Amino acid sequence: MRLQSFWIRVVIFAWIASQSISTEVIIIQRDRISKSTSWDETILINFLQNSSVQIDWHICPFMLAYECIEFYPNSYILLDLSQEITSQLSISQICKEFKKVHLIVQEDFKYYDDWTYSVISSKNQRLNAFFRVLEHYSWDKGAIFTNGLNKDIFLDFSTEFEILTIKSKTDIEDLVMRVVPALGSTLYYIFTEPYQSISIQNYITEANLLSSGNGIILNQQSGYNCTTEGALIITDMGSENAVSEELYLKSSILNMLSELGKSENSIEAINTLRSNWPSHYSQTNFFLINIQNSKRVVIGSIENGQFALNSSAIFPGNFKSIPKSDKKVLRLSIEAGTTNPNSSPSTVGAIASRGSYLAVDYINSDISGILSNFQLEMLTYDCGVTVYNAAFAENCFKKDFDELGLAHVVSYASAMALGVLKLFSSLNWTIPMIGINSDSSFNSTALFPWYQRVWPSASFTYPLIAVLFRSLGWQKAAILYQNDTWGRSGYYYFKVGTSSHDINLVNPEDSRAIPAGLDRPGIKNYTKIIQGVIDSQARLVIFIIQIPLVLYVLEVFYDLGLRKGDIFIFTAVPDTLANILTNDDFLYKRLEIGVPMMTFLGEQWVGNFGQSLYSQMRQKYSNTAPSSYACHYFDIIYLIGHALDFMINRGQDYTNPYKLEKVIRITQFVGCSGSVELEKDNNDRFFSTLDVIANKIDVNGSVVKYLVGEVKPVSTKILHIINPLIYPDGTAIKPADLRNQDSECPFPDKEIKSFTNGKILVFCICFTVALISMVITFIIWKRWWNIPVEELIEKKEISFEDAIVGATIGIEFFQFASMGPNISELSLTLGNFSNILILELTNIIKLKNGVFWIIVDAVYGLILAWISMCIVTIFRLDEKYSKFWIFWAINWLSDFLMPILGNLCFIPFISICLDIFVCDHSIGENFTDSFLSYDCYYFCWKDEHLVYAILSIFALLCYAPLAVFCRPLWQELQPMLHVKAAPHFLMIKTIIQIILIVMNKTVKRTQDITHGILFILVMIIYIVFLFKFKPYNYSRFNLWQNLSLIGVVWLALLSIVVLGTKGNSLILTVFLFLGWLAIIFYGLYIQRKKYPSLLFRKKAHDTSSLFRFAFTFGKQSHKALAKIAPSSGSSERKLRVKY
Repeated sequence: MRLQSFWIRVVIFAWIASQSISTEVIIIQRDRISKSTSWDETILINFLQNSSVQIDWHICPFMLAYECIEFYPNSYILLDLSQEITSQLSISQICKEFKKVHLIVQEDFKYYDDWTYSVISSKNQRLNAFFRVLEHYSWDKGAIFTNGLNKDIFLDFSTEFEILTIKSKTDIEDLVMRVVPALGSTLYYIFTEPYQSISIQNYITEANLLSSGNGIILNQQSGYNCTTEGALIITDMGSENAVSEELYLKSSILNMLSELGKSENSIEAINTLRSNWPSHYSQTNFFLINIQNSKRVVIGSIENGQFALNSSAIFPGNFKSIPKSDKKVLRLSIEAGTTNPNSSPSTVGAIASRGSYLAVDYINSDISGILSNFQLEMLTYDCGVTVYNAAFAENCFKKDFDELGLAHVVSYASAMALGVLKLFSSLNWTIPMIGINSDSSFNSTALFPWYQRVWPSASFTYPLIAVLFRSLGWQKAAILYQNDTWGRSGYYYFKVGTSSHDINLVNPEDSRAIPAGLDRPGIKNYTKIIQGVIDSQARLVIFIIQIPLVLYVLEVFYDLGLRKGDIFIFTAVPDTLANILTNDDFLYKRLEIGVPMMTFLGEQWVGNFGQSLYSQMRQKYSNTAPSSYACHYFDIIYLIGHALDFMINRGQDYTNPYKLEKVIRITQFVGCSGSVELEKDNNDRFFSTLDVIANKIDVNGSVVKYLVGEVKPVSTKILHIINPLIYPDGTAIKPADLRNQDSECPFPDKEIKSFTNGKILVFCICFTVALISMVITFIIWKRWWNIPVEELIEKKEISFEDAIVGATIGIEFFQFASMGPNISELSLTLGNFSNILILELTNIIKLKNGVFWIIVDAVYGLILAWISMCIVTIFRLDEKYSKFWIFWAINWLSDFLMPILGNLCFIPFISICLDIFVCDHSIGENFTDSFLSYDCYYFCWKDEHLVYAILSIFALLCYAPLAVFCRPLWQELQPMLHVKAAPHFLMIKTIIQIILIVMNKTVKRTQDITHGILFILVMIIYIVFLFKFKPYNYSRFNLWQNLSLIGVVWLALLSIVVLGTKGNSLILTVFLFLGWLAIIFYGLYIQRKKYPSLLFRKKAHDTSSLFRFAFTFGKQSHKALAKIAPSSGSSERKLRVKY
């Protein structure tokens, strides 16, 4: 056995001797049970042996390690290529025993002793270098790709990076294509095996995750075959050119051996290792490599933990910098500039699109709930607003084509949007585009497959305009539209609505279209078209005109003579309501014509969410009211955000425009404008509700917008009113469809003006009538009726005539009340009743179509009848010509009608006759240009008016004196009358009535409060007179006459308070009736205490007596009374008249 063992040893050493040339470095080959590695041992050994360094390599199998050390005693370095811990521990013990340097190829060797060192850097050293790079670039979020063996080393570092562990090849695709996009990472660090790194880079490129300039960093092993432009690779110093694991190990081994080769023995070598590499790992210093133009360029270093940058890096996508954000950037673009090529600039788009920027801020905030790991950015293009110029737009977009981003927001102006859509199509640019354009030509997905809108289309909204105004009671309108695709589309669909809902367009067909793009001087050439609208007399005018042209049209309406209230405008462009307030030299014209104005649009600022956004919008833009488009611009970005969030969370490629466009079409969410849902078969959005908006002037004089109501096309009730629509006259009462229809006159209301000379003439006529009447009254009283009245001191049976006198007090109460201040503010019913009693019918009915003249003719007829009664009564024609029944009939009628026509009708008849002279308004400067206030079809002081003026003068001259004379005459002719008015009372009452009538026709028409004060003064004088000189011969009638006049003064006083203070009329009405109740109770109390009743009523006649009285006209009764009257002596009635 010993002999056999001896020969075995001889054979082994003979083989070793044949393999060795010298004994400098012993390479211990792998054990046959060692695990496989990413490098090839044979290749590595071949690289070492063929290197140019002066080292003798001795290859020794692991099993003969002990024998090799003994056989090469001068070799003090062992290079251990084994990878198993047990194998390395065995070699370590041998090296320790023989005091040899033990070099291993291990990045995480933990079982070392003082003689064992690794020729490569450790994982922790590489990770520290990685974090030095992060600190320099201020990156604090990203994704780390690693395998299961390397995962634990990251747990010792404080980092927000997502650690993505690769367990199998299929994991790579899942992580890169699904997980990474949802993370929104801006940096990818690959810490894997070389073959895994290649797959990761390929998938990252395929998923287009580097297109936005994100960063990618690889460690030594992961970066061997890296060709990704802009990638960063952290390598060990001296190994920066290694492109394989074998070359990396070769350079690492030779780098360490170059240091150890300076030592003469193992003791010096181990001291060198202890001094230079106390951690037992070779490298602590690293290079930063950047792939530039497919070359590996050293741009920095990490030495002793300090990072130094030698030159700038070029990042993926040829970016020279990476955003310092902790979120991945998603870029969008928007047309929100102000430039109009070859035309005036416009700020409408820039202001309207503010909602998009608010949406970007909102989504980037922590409360939006979408795209939480991403940062939205939006590039603004200024390639046109309302004017599209093909060459200008193409050059503008091409200049920044790479910045268009994932989706593009087109201009609000249809002409510009249409041009851009066609431009992108011709250039084969594929990108989802969204807008708020209403032009119906955008509907087709076949023509515009890349377009969607969140604004209602013309085919949906414009027919509803007709529905809206039909619901408001309009039947006639005029229309102006902009002669381009947008305007013609709106006009077409509006006409569809008018034909279905019986609205007639009254302006001529050739006076409806205005060329698009006109400036302020240019619109002057089309005044004929606008004049056609004016000539149509239409009050409602529909504008389908874009800004700023619509502003110029408003100004032309003003220049052509229209003023506030002449027209009421509906605009199809909601922002017109804000733009008319542009502070320039023409603002006053637009305010005159454009307030109020109405529009409608899709719901906006809906619910708590919408109101919150509205507040944020005002706060963001200096408390400026948002554009009418702002809310829908917000929803455009919010729509894109929801679509991107959907795709990212499901691992879909959101950078693919085809996929993104499809997802946008199916996205639903609740936004600023309520529920957002796109139609399936076209490019439109589904709308269930439209807001009706109008402007008005508030109490502070400011122009404000307010919500009128909602149009719900799918509801049984189309229009839901929220706030009444205020028309130009300041009321919610709809005016007439046509301007001449709304006027009572044959000329426009705007031509009417106050006529001072006419007012002076009315005053002079009234004053003359009053003066003459008062003089005649005084003469009649002095000449005929200056006689006392016998006081009633004994009880009498009340007669019908007594009842008439008593009723006169009550009726005159209302007549006097109506002659005072306007009492309709206190009580409409009381006012109307009073006006009826004095025939002031203009306050309760419209005196048009000849109604006024019917009343005048009736008054003239009654005055003529009155004159006839007076003549018959005064000259006793019924007795002189008793055989003529006509005189007898007139005499009989006079007994009943004279107190009515001569007393109760005195105020109405005088008032109506004086109305003929009220011509205080005119359309010119001459008297003949003035017109009658009660019928403007009659011009004054010519033709028929002169005839009526003469008749009125004749009526006044005849009626007034006869009324004055016959008032006391009638009561002297009534044998059954017991209660009589004193003649002086009747005379003074006549004077007071005339004074009040004159005041009513002059002062009251212009100065309500002044008239009220004068009225109270006149009434107080009247009351004082009646207190001093008793009006009746019966004390109870005196009491109620005075109390009724006090009630009139109380009413006048409260009416003045209402007129002067605009106070609460309900409270004052309560005070009015409380005062009247107090007066009534006082009168009843005083009447009971001081004034006994002297009138009594007998038992009622039986039915046969009543019939007999009725069919004999009461003549039998009068004759019987005449026979038994002790003072009569005959059947003749004797008059107590002073001659």
